[in-house]
Amino acid sequence: MKPYENYLIISDLDGTIIPHGGHISAANKAAIAEFVAGGGHFGIATGRTPEAAAGYLAGVEITAPSIFFNGSMLYDWQRHEILAARALHGPVLQSGETDDAIWPRFAAHCLEKFPEACIEVYTADSCNIISRPEHDDPRLPHEYYVYRHCPLDEVADLAKTPWLKFFVCDEPSHLKQLEAEAEAMGTSAVSNHFYSEANYHEFVAQGVSKGAMLAEIRKLPAYRDVKIIALGDYFNDQALLEQADIGIASGNAHEAVQAAADITGCRVEEDLIVWLLQNFDAIAKK
Repeated sequence: MKPYENYLIISDLDGTIIPHGGHISAANKAAIAEFVAGGGHFGIATGRTPEAAAGYLAGVEITAPSIFFNGSMLYDWQRHEILAARALHGPVLQSGETDDAIWPRFAAHCLEKFPEACIEVYTADSCNIISRPEHDDPRLPHEYYVYRHCPLDEVADLAKTPWLKFFVCDEPSHLKQLEAEAEAMGTSAVSNHFYSEANYHEFVAQGVSKGAMLAEIRKLPAYRDVKIIALGDYFNDQALLEQADIGIASGNAHEAVQAAADITGCRVEEDLIVWLLQNFDAIAKK
């Protein structure tokens, strides 16, 4: 029997195995290769799109279904196939119809209320920036995103272009106000929304999270009897760590995420996958 058979590692990227502004280290890549060669399954769970993640994953063998858009998509990396997707929806009206127009109404309100924010609508194949180009998130030119600028009207029909994620980048004080606006307009009640960084606030469908999509992985025949080890660092990873058999927070993780994890490992700069394999026997007994 190989040493890592019947184990799946599913890891967040930024702040967990990728230092902010950096890349996956050669040491972490070698550790992932060792884990897979030893019979283990390796997947990722990220807020990124598959295309945006791919730029960081050259030389990394992704062998398990992976989670994107912070839980809105389950994707087969090897087959380039969407296994499941969860789009934003509005409240159900008395007529029985769904008021999906609540999201473009909210987006229009955000454009007016937060004129210096970068506001992005994520569909399955693109990041659509509906705010003014001069307010773009500074990360975008240095990342691997497929993105375009377009007016809100071009993506306002959710029946034709389902929204997997609505994203706002702005000052933290403005994002606190954004939460109040979401509560007042009703989008808070029909979504799961959270901070993925201090200046990033994201909305996905109600009930969607990395942890909820992990439950979908467990339903797949190949993973029903596999012990799952999850790695993460921020609020959008908390449900993932809680739903895994063993949840590991990086040493730089937010204190609330460390509290929710079973174990706290080393900092992202110190190669968390390497640390995991060095301590695997003790961790597997948790």
